[in-house]
Parts: sequence; C-alpha cells; structure tokens
Amino acid sequence: MNRTLQAGWLCVVISLACLKADAGEDGFVSIFDGRTLAGWQGQDMSFWTVEDEAITGTISPEHAPPMNQYLVYQGGLVENFELKLDFRLTGSTTPNTNGGFQFRSRRLPNGDVAGYQVDNNFGQPWKVRLYDEFGRHDLALEGERSRFDELGKRHVQPLTMQAGAREFELDQWHEYHLIADGNKLSLAINGKLVAECTDDDPQQFEPGGVLAMQLHTGPPMKAQFRNLRLKTLPRVPAAAPREVLFATAAMDYQLGDRVETHQPPLAVHGDVRPNGSSAVVQGGWFDAGDWSTPGEAITVYLRVKAADGNWSHGLFAKRGSHDETNFNLFGVDLPGTKGDDLGFEIHTDQGFFQVSFPASEIDTSAWHDLVGRYDGKSLAIFCDGKLMASMPASGSLTQNREPILIGAETAGGQAVRPFRGQLERASLWTKALTLNEIALVTAQDPAVTGE
Repeated sequence: MNRTLQAGWLCVVISLACLKADAGEDGFVSIFDGRTLAGWQGQDMSFWTVEDEAITGTISPEHAPPMNQYLVYQGGLVENFELKLDFRLTGSTTPNTNGGFQFRSRRLPNGDVAGYQVDNNFGQPWKVRLYDEFGRHDLALEGERSRFDELGKRHVQPLTMQAGAREFELDQWHEYHLIADGNKLSLAINGKLVAECTDDDPQQFEPGGVLAMQLHTGPPMKAQFRNLRLKTLPRVPAAAPREVLFATAAMDYQLGDRVETHQPPLAVHGDVRPNGSSAVVQGGWFDAGDWSTPGEAITVYLRVKAADGNWSHGLFAKRGSHDETNFNLFGVDLPGTKGDDLGFEIHTDQGFFQVSFPASEIDTSAWHDLVGRYDGKSLAIFCDGKLMASMPASGSLTQNREPILIGAETAGGQAVRPFRGQLERASLWTKALTLNEIALVTAQDPAVTGE
C-alpha cells in the first residue's frame, strides 16, 4: 500500500482505535458531546441544533426543507457495530410524520442518503421498522423476523415479542439498540427485540457505510437524538482498502447482472444485456436520475471497453449543453487531432473547462479505467491510473436538471450518442480523489487492491 493511501486508511483505523481507547467497560463510546454538533455534518446545517442535550432537527412553518435532511457522523464509516441512542419525534403525530436514522449507507451527490435505515412512522400499523432507503424498502417491520435469500426474495415470519415490547410512544424518549453484525441486523427498543433481518443477498447487502441522523420532510416537528453511543465489532476478514474507498463514493454502480439492485435505482434503456460482471450495450444506456454534484470538487470513474475500438460516444455524463454541464466524461473526434479523443469537461460559475487526449495513445480495443477529476484548482483526466491531460479550472459546479447517464449523454433534453461496447463499473465521488486513491480505484490486481 502506498504511503498516502496508507495514511488515509490509518485515519479510519486510528479513529476506531480512539473509540476503543475511550470506551467504557461495556465497549461503548459516546459519539455526541451533548453540547455541540462537533463531529457531525449535514447538507444544510440551518436545520440542526442542540436542544435538551440532544441532536435536534427542526421543521418550522417558516423554515421547511425541500428534501430530507441528514446529519452525518464524521468519525468514519460504520461496518459491524452496536449503536445505542435515545430518540423521539415531537410537534406532530400525523400519518406523514416520520423519521429515524441511516446506517451502512451512502451519501448521494446532493446530500440525500441511501441504504439501511431505522424508520419510525405515526400513521402505520407498525411504529418502527428496518428499512432500505431508495432500495428494497421494507426489510423487517415491527414484530417481524425476515431473511433475504441469495436472489433477493424476502421471507418473513412473526417475531416472538416480549411482554411490553410494543409499549412505546414515538413522541416520548425511548432507547434504541441496533446491532449490525455481518449480514444480521437486529433492533431492540427499551431493551426488547422488535425487528430482525438477515440479509443474504450478495448484490444488495451493504457491509459498511455512513451513519446519519434523519430529519424527514413533513409538517412542523422536531426529531431528536441523544446519548449516542457506538461500539465497534470486529469484521472478519477486514475490509480491503479499495472496498472502503468505493464505499465512500456518492454513487457506485456495478453494471453486470441484477442492475435493479442499485441504490438509487438505475433505469435501463435500449439494447443492454448482462454479461457476467459487465453489461454489453449496443446503443443502450443506464439512467441514474437527477443528482447534481454541488461545490468545487468531483471525481468520476468508468471501467469501459469500446466495441471495435470506436470511442466516439457518450460515456458518463450529466449535461445538457456546454453551459449546462455538471460533468461529462466522453469520447468524440475533436478538431485538431486525428481520430477519436477521450475527454472530461465541467461548467462552473467561472466558465467551461475541458481536457482531452487522443484515443490513439491507448489500446483502443482493450478494457480501460477512466477517471475525470476536478479539485477546485484544476481539471484532469486519467486512463489506467496515468495522468493523460490537465488544465487550470476554478469555480462552483453548475447544477442542472438533466439525468446522470452511463453509456450516453443528453442534448436538448434527449439522450444522444449512445455507447457500443461493454461497461463494468461507474462511480462518482463528491470530492477530488488523491493520486494514490486514483491508483487504487483503477487497480485490477488483487495484490494491489487487497481484495
């Protein structure tokens, strides 16, 4: 492992070691100081305060969020763990008043969060459930023990409930105890088991991700979380560094069999056929939905092979025109060069920026790992871990309402220049990966990746 990557990976390890060092006799450590929001970050912090010694998300008549808000724990990803916290929802008890918290989840480009969730609702026959945000939805309702088999089918049986297990009210403080150990998820409230799920679906099981408190859109209300305590459990085998890096991506799509398992979902258009770990596309594409990346940093990755060496197609894009480009990784025959070129472009409040290199510099018929990166100061494109072109660039990325397309791009609201070849993996980070991280992402050698 290279030194920079090792240092980044050690940050996670050290944070966990610090948790262990400060843990009490029961192994739990506080991850909220009861006074400030230090160590927590949300997409709009104006909705978050500390009240009653609790993390408090507030919706008022004067200040309501346009989308769900999440306050994300900054102490590293959570994998195998136990979490204890007190929770209540106050201010409204209508059927559309709900809230909870995410775990082993993925923070999407706009700050929304997808993945495993503990969900509460006033207007359902159940008050709490284990849930899959943007994914399979119900995992296990209150009073259920469920299992997802290897093909993703859900099997449910009643859970034997202890006396008084259902006797809690969402507008009163009650203690959650969530255990995520391997593929088994279990939730107890006030010390009594209320829901349990075993996730044996290898395509949809998530071994690690972010921990985030949720403020769900709805009527004026408060979602409050206090006494947050985390206990880390061993993971055997330990996560490979490359796996951890992909877990931090805002989007990560493996494009072979069962593409319907992705979060957020992918829509398939045209001639797209699974072929093991990749998809063969003959003028087809994938639509990941409208998710603009804000700010001054983005990294996109695509593992791709062009049919017959023809690279003049859309590859991985969220664009409408030069002036409406959030990002665009593409192939085209640019003026001034002979044959196809591979490029990466963005538009910011400072203008339009594009870098490219001739496809003749690579084996046009082979698999390649393409990376486009913007770090607020420069724009760059990499192929198979090698820097191919770069230029100065600055400004905040332009937002648009176009979908993210994998295997095509948009122009005038229509998908154009569909790809022909094979697509294996597409990922997006809302940060600029380091050179060492790019080397790790593009490495296919298990000896390098640790897989």
